[in-house]
Amino acid sequence: MFGKLREYAIMNNVPIIKPEAETILINCLNKYKPTNVVEIWTAIWYSSLVIANKISSRWGVLTTFEVSYKSYIIALENFIKFWQYNITAYNIDPLLIDLKNIFYKKRIDFLFVDAVMKLYLDFYIKFEDLLENNAVILLDNVIKFKSKTIALYEFLEKNQIDYKIFSVPPNDWIMMFKK
Repeated sequence: MFGKLREYAIMNNVPIIKPEAETILINCLNKYKPTNVVEIWTAIWYSSLVIANKISSRWGVLTTFEVSYKSYIIALENFIKFWQYNITAYNIDPLLIDLKNIFYKKRIDFLFVDAVMKLYLDFYIKFEDLLENNAVILLDNVIKFKSKTIALYEFLEKNQIDYKIFSVPPNDWIMMFKK
């Protein structure tokens, strides 16, 4: 299933998570065992299928957001093609809506963001009130594009939030921290 999507992404120049980043994501999902996951922006939603597949055995659900209508349609087709039905997909920027309407009486225990790096802090702040205590936050490309994430680093330091950086060769890194 995932091999075909990765091939499609390579052939069509669609950015998806690297295999090493996928391994880190899967390891975090296995370790922390989330059941209410949110993902922000992932092109054809390769990583959405990885996440949904991994959490389905514990009745986990994934809520995912994509701003590109074309990518959103491709993703819906992939969800159906690969029989992944524990996903709710929205074709909207979550920064522009009231999330309490979507997550009514739900708490999020895992947030994966692979979006516009300069908005990472905005995404965290937007979802912060909906996150469980000790929710895991994973952010892709935090060193390669560090100049775009300065506000995030300043926020983490100011609020004394510890974070880990995982290397993804050749020049990519993933940040993980908890609420």
